[in-house]
Amino acid sequence: SFPETYNRSQTVTLPTADQVASTTGAEFLHWYEEGDTEKKEVTEIAGLDGDKTYCAYWQVAPVAFTPAGDIVTLSTTKGATIHYTVNGGEEKNGASPVTVSVTGDTTITARATKDGLKPSAVTSATYTVRKLEGITVTTLPAQTVYSVGQEFDSTGMKVTATYDDGEERTVTGTITTDTSTLTQSAGVKPVTVSYKEGGIEVSGQFEIRVLPTILTEGSRTYMEFGEWPQTIKDASVDVYENTSKQMGMFTYYLGSDKNYYVKVTAKPYEDTYTYSDGKSVEKDQEVYFKVEPIKWRVLTEDYKDPDGNSTGNALLLAESILTGGIPYYVDFSTRPITGAGTKEGYPVAVYPNNWQYSTIRAWLNGSYEANDPQDETYTGKGFLQTAFTQSAQDLIELTTVNNTAASTFGVGEPTRDNPYASDTPTKDKIFLLSEAEATTSEYGFAEFDVYVGDGYGTTTSTRIRVTTDYAKATGAYQGDSSAGYGGWWRLRSPLYRDEYFARFIHDTGSAFNYGSYHDRDRDILSTRGGVVPALSISLK
Repeated sequence: SFPETYNRSQTVTLPTADQVASTTGAEFLHWYEEGDTEKKEVTEIAGLDGDKTYCAYWQVAPVAFTPAGDIVTLSTTKGATIHYTVNGGEEKNGASPVTVSVTGDTTITARATKDGLKPSAVTSATYTVRKLEGITVTTLPAQTVYSVGQEFDSTGMKVTATYDDGEERTVTGTITTDTSTLTQSAGVKPVTVSYKEGGIEVSGQFEIRVLPTILTEGSRTYMEFGEWPQTIKDASVDVYENTSKQMGMFTYYLGSDKNYYVKVTAKPYEDTYTYSDGKSVEKDQEVYFKVEPIKWRVLTEDYKDPDGNSTGNALLLAESILTGGIPYYVDFSTRPITGAGTKEGYPVAVYPNNWQYSTIRAWLNGSYEANDPQDETYTGKGFLQTAFTQSAQDLIELTTVNNTAASTFGVGEPTRDNPYASDTPTKDKIFLLSEAEATTSEYGFAEFDVYVGDGYGTTTSTRIRVTTDYAKATGAYQGDSSAGYGGWWRLRSPLYRDEYFARFIHDTGSAFNYGSYHDRDRDILSTRGGVVPALSISLK
């Protein structure tokens, strides 16, 4: 502050710059006498002879550059206009503050103007902007496990961007996967997230698990998972063979009902069988079967590994015999595979009923052991690759399967030495139950039932599995359906008394088999044995 009234003879020193304040951010230059169009500087007044008015002359503040990532903010005196160029390009202008996006090496030159004020000086600066390198979903959404049909929810997702200078910061990523169809089928599904900055777009992924829908029927729990040909085509459906797709071992043909069908030349075990529509199963007749969801019974939600430890995974068993026509192994030969022997003194002897090197294991999983000398008929086109899409396959756990002698005897059955059993566990996506598993009460099965003299044992409904139409056409055996029988189906366990037999479940549901001359149509070569696959998945 300073006086506003002076004596005529008094010399007046005008306030200096540090005594003058601006509320707009402009810079004080000097004082000038009112009416002087040139605004010449006046610093001192002597010999006042009347009233005088002096004005402050202001200049717009130099443009300030404030970088933040790939954005530079230009600011100056309040109310001023900023005039700027980027890398010598066309001049642009805008009211302060102005934001400029920069990439790579970028030079910004700027000046500012405001009515009544001296324009600012021209200033420039060069920025080397960090380069976006990638993003990571560092915090998954709160929900990553769904049931089929449940709506996807990304709440809680956090995305972190990384740059070439090592900086990381949280950004807002955009999910680019079509989430409307994401949970329509079971499987491990990738969700893609993208982010764009500085003209660079990057993406990252995380996975969700879509579990099959759980169904409850009475006291039992089921799931529908994967697809397989099962029921004979309805007479009203036309099949378009010119519209097809390959799925593992099958060619699928589109039907007029929008379902897919598989064509089979029927090879029934008996000519007395009938399909579900009442028609006879005729040998060498070409028949179409509808590809349908596979129904699985949940035997337990906590399957144990060979050491008895909890895996936390559910054990599922197909509810029907899905196919015939698959032998346990293709001949009776003992194969020499180094280190694979199961009998003391025979380190290279692999017997025909060995699960690890069996044909049926190769068919189920679509792969052979690397040192198995037989052909690779099912490589990449087994049951696994045919019944399940890749995302569904990813949902299936690689299970450590127990092949010890103890697993080859039923619960409640006296155990003996089994020279054909193996202490080596296998790791399988798809497998058959063992004799022990098929007689475990915790899985809903009756214990081992003893031989009662008629070759079959007592009817045990918990183990009975009936043949589908497709299974009948592919040679699976079906017992007397009027008596409530199913078909007989294979287990993975080798029989202790004969290298040409693996254990199986009778069409009555009995878990007992004798393995003698009168059972020769049920040895490892037989193709009338039904296949009832098992698998495990995590429900977490």
